[in-house]
Amino acid sequence: MGYRVVEVAWRPRSKVAWALFTTARRAAASLWNEMIVRHARLRRLGWEWPTLARWMRWAKGRAAGLSAQSVQQVVRDFCEAVSAATAERKAQRDRGEEVTTRYPWRCRRYRDVLYTNQEAKVRDGFLRLPHGRGQGVLRVKIPEGVTLPGRIMEATLTFGMVRLVCEVADAETVPTGVTVGVDLGVNTLLAATNGGTAVVVSGREAKAIQQYCNKQLASLRSRVDRCKPGSRRHKRLQRRKYKHLARCARKQRDLCHKATRAVARAFPGARVVVGKPFNAAAQHLGRRQAQQVSQACTAKIIQQLQYKLSGATQVTEAYSSQTCPVCGCGHKCLRIYRCKGCGLVAPRDVVGATNIRAIGLYGVLAPAQPMAKVLRFVRPLQKYPGRKGQPKPPGSSGGTPARSSSGAA
Repeated sequence: MGYRVVEVAWRPRSKVAWALFTTARRAAASLWNEMIVRHARLRRLGWEWPTLARWMRWAKGRAAGLSAQSVQQVVRDFCEAVSAATAERKAQRDRGEEVTTRYPWRCRRYRDVLYTNQEAKVRDGFLRLPHGRGQGVLRVKIPEGVTLPGRIMEATLTFGMVRLVCEVADAETVPTGVTVGVDLGVNTLLAATNGGTAVVVSGREAKAIQQYCNKQLASLRSRVDRCKPGSRRHKRLQRRKYKHLARCARKQRDLCHKATRAVARAFPGARVVVGKPFNAAAQHLGRRQAQQVSQACTAKIIQQLQYKLSGATQVTEAYSSQTCPVCGCGHKCLRIYRCKGCGLVAPRDVVGATNIRAIGLYGVLAPAQPMAKVLRFVRPLQKYPGRKGQPKPPGSSGGTPARSSSGAA
């Protein structure tokens, strides 16, 4: 079985719904903040961390405005965050590095509310989200063009959106036996190859969108900090900030869909082997480069490749862009890989995708791999290639124009 995420744009339309919506998000944040304070106190005193069952008993009936299942979801998320931070801190100490990972510490005023499949129900075209006995129920209208692909497993109530995780059956299509290696990056969003053809998708648009989002967000936050909390101007700026974040998120989601669609059209029904994102490398980069690497939409791309093709397997991509896939010698290069042993000249991302494909097939970096003879360069958000008024080149289609080049890569 697989899972599919469906997002429904929604905001309350009545004062009663707004009050229930705000109370639930504040209650979830209050419970999370209280657990942060208790966790810090237990660590300061050196006491043992309570078990999950004990936390469940402690939180029972503590958050007014939330159902019992939503309260348990908040407790479970916090315990998982503490466990992940503990494991990462231990790994950093074992490697002899400075411990930089922090436990949950930031207190927030609002937090998303999670509902299980026992609570979120669809009746008469409306999604019902309960909030405990005597608190009320939020009714979310399912748009006519939105179809739920399967049974609802989880629902998340956030500002301006309801996110539904639905269970779907595995695709019954038989894979064609083609294996495609995919290398993810920043300047190059992704590079995919099957040994004969390579598709290189530019990441300049995604980086520009994220930089614009960060600059506007910093400006809005500085203006919000100068306002009195609860004032009319403070609320207006908060609405503007959330609207800006939602608009940038929609742009990034559209860009990721167009980028993965180009790969799905070039290699229909193929099995994908993708390099596992290594965000820890951002700790050794500069401030701007680290921000670009940490904010890259790699997880979204892997998720979309998972259901647009015949599955996506993640493998370790260590030294995949520094090893020649033809002769096996290794050295660092810039955007163009130039091998000193066999004279191979190819884009570094295509070399990485070729080696990732070899890891998926053989488990190791094996030499004598076939290199792509045809390169297709794609810009996801460019509607029309070239200048205005020029005809489209042959082979391009829709919003993903491509430029092909034959010859040795």
